[in-house]
Parts: sequence; C-alpha cells; structure tokens
Amino acid sequence: MRFIQSEHIKVANLESRLDDANKVIDDYISDTGIDSKKALRLRLLSEEVLRLAKSIIGHGIMEFWLEGDARLTRIYLTAENNIDRYKQDELLSVSKTGENSAEKGFFGKLLAMFIMDVPGESTWNLRDYKDEIRRRKREDPYSQEAWDDLERSLVANLADDIEVGISRDKIKMVVTKDFSEALSTIGSRVPEYKGDYTFIDSNKLDESTLYDKADELIEDLEVSKKDAIHLKLLFEETVGMLKSMAADYHAEIWFEKYKKECCLKLTGKTLMDSAKKKELISISSDHDNHSAKGFMGKVTDVIESGLLNYTDVMKLQQQYGAGYVSYGSMGLYGFTEGSVTPGIQWSLCDYRDSLEADQDNNPSVKEAWDELEKSIVASLAKDVLVGVKGDRIDITMVYELND
Repeated sequence: MRFIQSEHIKVANLESRLDDANKVIDDYISDTGIDSKKALRLRLLSEEVLRLAKSIIGHGIMEFWLEGDARLTRIYLTAENNIDRYKQDELLSVSKTGENSAEKGFFGKLLAMFIMDVPGESTWNLRDYKDEIRRRKREDPYSQEAWDDLERSLVANLADDIEVGISRDKIKMVVTKDFSEALSTIGSRVPEYKGDYTFIDSNKLDESTLYDKADELIEDLEVSKKDAIHLKLLFEETVGMLKSMAADYHAEIWFEKYKKECCLKLTGKTLMDSAKKKELISISSDHDNHSAKGFMGKVTDVIESGLLNYTDVMKLQQQYGAGYVSYGSMGLYGFTEGSVTPGIQWSLCDYRDSLEADQDNNPSVKEAWDELEKSIVASLAKDVLVGVKGDRIDITMVYELND
C-alpha cells in the first residue's frame, strides 16, 4: 500500500474552511483508495475531530492534515499553545466540571491537557485513559459516570487511539483509525455485550483461577458450545503467550460479542526498568531471534522486540531448513517513516498473505506456512492484531461465530 500525506491547511474559522477541510479528506481518500464504507467513517471522524479541537482552541489557528494508507490513517492537528486565561475560564465553564475537569470524563481529560500550564512537555492518550477508567470502574462504582461519558463520545468510539502532546508553544493531537478488515465491525460499532475484565499480573499468575474465570466470562457471552470451546482455546493460548514473555507486565483481558463475531482483547503495560530492559536485550541477542517456535512464539517475539524498538521487529526471522523467513517485516503495517515514536502494528492476516504469496518460490516459506496451518490460534482466529508502543501492548483476536 502506498503511503500518502495530504495537503496541510490552516483553519481559523472552521465554518468557512469546512469545505476546504472536506476536500483535503476527499482527496486523501481518493489517493489511498479507501472504499466507500470506510471513507464515510473517516469523513465523520475527521469532521468531529476538527469540531472537538476547535471547541477547545477557539479562535486560534489550527493546521490540519492526514497521513497513512488504506489500512491505517492518522489525522493530525497542530496549533500554537496560546490559549489565554479568559478562554480557559470559558472552557471550564462550558465543561460544567470546574477546577476538577481532569477527573470528569473524556472531554474533561482532553480539555485539561489543552489548558494546562506545563513547564516542559506533557502527553495524554485515549488507550491509557480507557485503561484508567476500566480500573476505576472495577474499584469505584462512582466512576461509572466517566465510563458512560466515554461510551457516548462519537470521537472516542470511532477512533482507535487519540494522542495529545502539549508544550509551552505547541499543541498536537493525533487521531488513529485502523481499517483492518477484521475490525470493520469491531472498530465501528458498540458491542452487543461486553464482558467483565480479568486482571493478570506476571508476579501473581494463578492459572486455575484464571481459567475458571474464563469459563464464567465465556458462559456470559451466550454462544454455542462449539464457539465456547474455541474461545476458551484462544484464551488459554493468550495466557500461555503471556507466561512465556521475559518482561514483567500487568494486563487486562476481556471478551466482546457482536452480531456475527466475538473478540478477545488484551491490553497491558510492561514494567520495564533499566535492568529488565538490559535483560531483555541480552535474551534477544543470545537467541538471535531464531528460536521463536510456533505462531504464538512469534507473537511473543514481536511484542518483546517491539518493547525495545521498531528496528528489532524488522529484523525478526526464523530459520526453516536451509533458509530464513522474516516474519516480523511480513506482518507489519501502518509504519510512518520518520516518526519519532512509531510503535509497531502486526497482523496475522498480513503475515499469512505474505507467506501465501511467497511459498511457491521459497521452500523455507513453505515450512513457515505449514507451521502456521498447525497453529490453534491461526486456525481459529479471523485475525490477530498486535500493537506495541512504548511500554504498552494491545492484542485483539477476532473470532467469527459459527452459530
């Protein structure tokens, strides 16, 4: 897929420049080849992001553009950080949350970032905020209000992530939309049912209790017996993958049910102090990335190498017979050249498509394909999407219901 960067436009009066902004969006859609259904979602998300940012910045001038391809798009907004005290007071009043707006919902969190007086640079992102609200919801029933506010936000529901960075002289917001085929339903609709969250800590991993909890969660999905068995297998494989990781972590796992699909979601943070990072680098160097046996072993390798840096994932390879297969680069997508902290996105479907295209010409790739065909996860999941950025891990396993 071809990487596209749209025209950059300056927006002061949004109403007068909305047509220009829509032209930038439409030209980007045409250049990337995003299809009509996805294009509609991107237009809607882009317009809502513009309105949201403008409601915060007010009369300041924003720069707006899009970057990416038909698979993954990022919407960029930058502005000078010159919101005066009068505008800050007005925004606090509009949000109806007073001085504690940072604790009151999605808009309040964004607002607090934009108007804070920072000595250096501060950042906020939607994924971490969702994690925070999930944990608070579990421990404090009063945080349900913040969760409901998040569920009602059109931008928060359409976007896969939102990142806000603010310094003394600059504000930057980046909104990410992933158009992976497996996410066509999951990434654009509210689930029919969202299960409870199971919290896992690498230092307190009680497998028997965890698997009993998985049975309860799957029973609540009200799926067929066959689907329940398959979902339990995906859960067990995911826990097995976590157990094999060299890094310490704390993670949350839950299920979501849609009309024709279920997904297992995992989000986690690694506890990467300097000593642990050195240990991980040492382990990576020792096995030269050649010992990642099986599909889930490769997922583990992608995650651990992604925690170190993007370049390490590009180098990932497995020895088969007399040759090597670069499984890291085969599954990667959505990388923006020149990005300071790109993170990585890796997909089972991309990996499978690359293997399928090359297996007739390369005996080693044929062996890798045979290995993939034997994988429980690869045979059950419609797709497995892995994201690693900084110390954060996100995994989505999409499963197509039989009944």
